Amino acid sequence: METKITLSGQVASQKNSKSIAINRKTNKPFVMSNERVKAWQNNVAVQLLRYRIKEPMQGRVEISVMFYVKDNRARDLDNMLASVQDALVKAQIIVADDWQHLRIGLLDAEIDRINPRAEIIINPIA
Repeated sequence: METKITLSGQVASQKNSKSIAINRKTNKPFVMSNERVKAWQNNVAVQLLRYRIKEPMQGRVEISVMFYVKDNRARDLDNMLASVQDALVKAQIIVADDWQHLRIGLLDAEIDRINPRAEIIINPIA
């Protein structure tokens, strides 16, 4: 059974949005997502509550994602895809984003200055 999910807003690229911070207890540096990515993650978590199911989809699934970006700036599709995959796993919609559980289908992008979003289609693989 196909599941369609729309995530409103420009998808943040977690891989390209990192900052270095200092652990207050150990004084050691660590890498963390910046505030823009954290805000996107929180926003998406709330949006995904609408699609919440009792259990994550079991077995292997295929996801196809059409990104509608807000401008013509160069963006890596694989980085935006990683953000979407992590959100789907965190929201417990899919079990995991490793190759045993996930196959990537169509992945593309177009400009929509008024309504940036990601349209996701998830299909179980028999």
